[in-house]
Amino acid sequence: MIYLLAKYTLLFLLAAFFGFILGYWFSRRNIEDVTNSFEDLRKANQRSDDQNWERLWRHLQEIPAPKETDLSDVYKRIDVVAAAVSQLPRPEPVNLQPLVDNLYKLEKDIKAIPVPEKPARVDLSPVTGKIDALQVALRGIPKPVPPRDVDLEPVRNHIQSLEERVKSIPQPQAIDLEPVDRRLQKIEAELAGLKIRATQSTQAQPAKRSEPSRAPRQTSRDEPRILKAALYGKKDNLKLISGVGPKLEMLLNENGVYYFWQVAEWSSRDIEIIDERLDVFKGRIDRDDWVTQASRLRRQPEAARMPTDL
Repeated sequence: MIYLLAKYTLLFLLAAFFGFILGYWFSRRNIEDVTNSFEDLRKANQRSDDQNWERLWRHLQEIPAPKETDLSDVYKRIDVVAAAVSQLPRPEPVNLQPLVDNLYKLEKDIKAIPVPEKPARVDLSPVTGKIDALQVALRGIPKPVPPRDVDLEPVRNHIQSLEERVKSIPQPQAIDLEPVDRRLQKIEAELAGLKIRATQSTQAQPAKRSEPSRAPRQTSRDEPRILKAALYGKKDNLKLISGVGPKLEMLLNENGVYYFWQVAEWSSRDIEIIDERLDVFKGRIDRDDWVTQASRLRRQPEAARMPTDL
């Protein structure tokens, strides 16, 4: 049955295909002939209508009749396909009896499972009695007396009067100590200069001519360079170092640090010594990298220069 259905289907498709080709060719040729006929009719305007129709019919009669399609090759191919289909192996029947037996066995096992008995009813009357007793006891607890409203208006008035009195206290005026600070620095510089001149005059005596007038510059130091005052020009604005504020700058000045070149020359040992003197600001030197910042700031034109005799 499948073979016949496939055979007839293929024949029908081939016949339809060849019929479409022949019909297209026939219609194309017919249209061309009709077009030529109308062109001839247009050129022969003086001919009569009967002559034109006769010529048209003559052209139509000259059109050859379509030949019968040769489908022998199609039949041969269909036979080949049918032979190939017949050679395909048929599927073997599947034995489902073992599966059916397993299902029956499973049903028997399910039916053999014992049904659990209903659980014994638990007597909750003792618990219910205790709950009722607790509810009665809770109802017997006296309710707390709501607190009375306290009039805080006198307290608010007193606080307001105190605030007004505090605001009316005159603010102390800030005292400018910059001139005093400059004067003290100048005095310290003069004292340091006198001390240096006294030292130089002592070194200039004949008994000590063999000693150099100035100590050679040490290659290693146990402590950082600490000055008693800003002896080498105007002190640098240490607040330009990131992390140094007015209070920290004052603390550095108190410990003899006035210039960028001092900070730039610090070693790891110097940093430890200065860090111990910074009180609550410990760790700022390494965290904000003061040495690198001071090395950059000391090259500015307005920064003080490091003396050559140190």
